[in-house]
Amino acid sequence: MSLIVSEVYDALVAAGAPEEKARAAAAAIPVVENLATKDDIAALRQDVTALKLDDIAGIKQEVAALKLANKDDIEALRHDVAVLKLAVFSFAPAVLALLGKLVFFP
Repeated sequence: MSLIVSEVYDALVAAGAPEEKARAAAAAIPVVENLATKDDIAALRQDVTALKLDDIAGIKQEVAALKLANKDDIEALRHDVAVLKLAVFSFAPAVLALLGKLVFFP
């Protein structure tokens, strides 16, 4: 059975309405404690807006951290490539000369 506003039920019965109809009419009226006010809705909107702003700020921080991490990774890769270039161009002629000597002058 749904909640009824007893004051409304009592008033309808006192006015001569049949008990069943008075009960149905009183049950159709929402209980005030269960309704949200405009202030409640405004407060919820502020909370949701604050949560959205917090989420956006958190996402921005994560993106900034990823950009920084990517820059560090790129710098590390550049360093590795430079070392490889040095190794290839510095030692390649010597290795080729050694291989040529082994192949042509066993």
